Amino acid sequence: MGPRAVPRLLLVLLDCWASVSAQAGTTPVVTTEGLNSTKPVPTTLRSVISSKPPEIPRASRPFSGPRPAPVTDVAALCVCDLSPAQCDVNCCCDPDCSSVDFSVFSACSIPVVTGDSHFCSQKAAVYSLNFTADPPQRVFKLVDQINPSIFCVHITNYKPALSFINPEVTDESSFDKLMKAPDGFSLNAESDVSTRLDAPQTAKYEYGVPLQTSDSFLRFPSPLTSSLCTDNNPAAFLVNQAVKCTRRINLEHCEEMETLSMAYYSSPKILRVPGSGIEVPIMVQSIVIRSLNKTLTRLEDTEILRVSKQGVVEAGHIKICTNVVLEVMYSLTYTDTGEVIKADLFLLLGAVSSAMVPLQQKFEIYFIQDSCQLPVALTVEVKWTKYGSLLNPQAKIVNVTARLISSSFPETNSGNERTILISTAVTFVDVSAPAEAGFRARPTINARLPFNFFFPFV
Repeated sequence: MGPRAVPRLLLVLLDCWASVSAQAGTTPVVTTEGLNSTKPVPTTLRSVISSKPPEIPRASRPFSGPRPAPVTDVAALCVCDLSPAQCDVNCCCDPDCSSVDFSVFSACSIPVVTGDSHFCSQKAAVYSLNFTADPPQRVFKLVDQINPSIFCVHITNYKPALSFINPEVTDESSFDKLMKAPDGFSLNAESDVSTRLDAPQTAKYEYGVPLQTSDSFLRFPSPLTSSLCTDNNPAAFLVNQAVKCTRRINLEHCEEMETLSMAYYSSPKILRVPGSGIEVPIMVQSIVIRSLNKTLTRLEDTEILRVSKQGVVEAGHIKICTNVVLEVMYSLTYTDTGEVIKADLFLLLGAVSSAMVPLQQKFEIYFIQDSCQLPVALTVEVKWTKYGSLLNPQAKIVNVTARLISSSFPETNSGNERTILISTAVTFVDVSAPAEAGFRARPTINARLPFNFFFPFV
């Protein structure tokens, strides 16, 4: 190689350097950890003319996405700060603590405060105490903590998952919209069809389950959105209710309104258990007649069957509807196995004039357990002993046993009272044992004779 070959070699080396610089970029970025800003460091290259075609830079790897932003600022989070405007003992993150308080700290009760542990990388606030300083100081560090688990959240694309969603509260503006929705309230008779299909098919009644009848459910009128009576409300098992509602009636057509007749409430037959064929009839136990002047007359048992249907009677120029149902009270008897075995009905019938329209009705239902168990006796047994010195022994309770005795009582008629005797007894039993003497056991002789002691006799 002569002097002419030197420029060619230099040109080839500069050409390779230009190719490498094109792939790496002309402005590299230098990042220094701990600085507040990151500035690019410019690099100036001399332009070189080359005969080789420029190389296409390699495609960079696709960016996986941003890391999830922390929802909770761990630097401002302090879970041991329980006393407002007061320093908590050994709570290093409490902003109310000063250097005087740190001097009496033994250690940080919570040295590390982190956010959501499901993230692969998260901020962690580390607290410690520097007792070598005078006065002692709190050391705070904010570091990046790496989750060692292979199942962690690296990218978040569903922001509501990082916080709780506020539930929607119904107000006056949204109530009308919910009423018009298909799944809202239904106030027509067609609601029985959907309710009947959704009836639970269990072997016993459970709390809150609607009471089934031979054709539908036991209807219990009650007010829903207003004071007007809604007849499609089912009676629920073990749910005692007492409601009042108003009903708009026309005295001339009161005979045609079935909700005013006694048969509407006494004719249904309740199923003993859901889905079974055993029916429990509703028995009318009492009927009270109320006149226009508010006088009450209770019918005898023989007169109950002769009560006629409601009808219109004219008294001069006034029309009166008689035998109208004013109050209804159901009394259902059930067993501990969830079966309805008895249904009683108590009615209040009366006369209604135009001055009493709209009519107010009262409905009540309650449940009575068959042969209910009532506690009749309570016995408490206290076992105590003596311990300590024999000259001044002390009493000590070692065991307390309480026994509750129950008894079955049959059902009584409504209105009858029965007196039950309830007893309570407390007994104290001394279980202390006499003191044992502190003597040692008598010594025993542990000596062996020589094997030839009885020689030559044996």
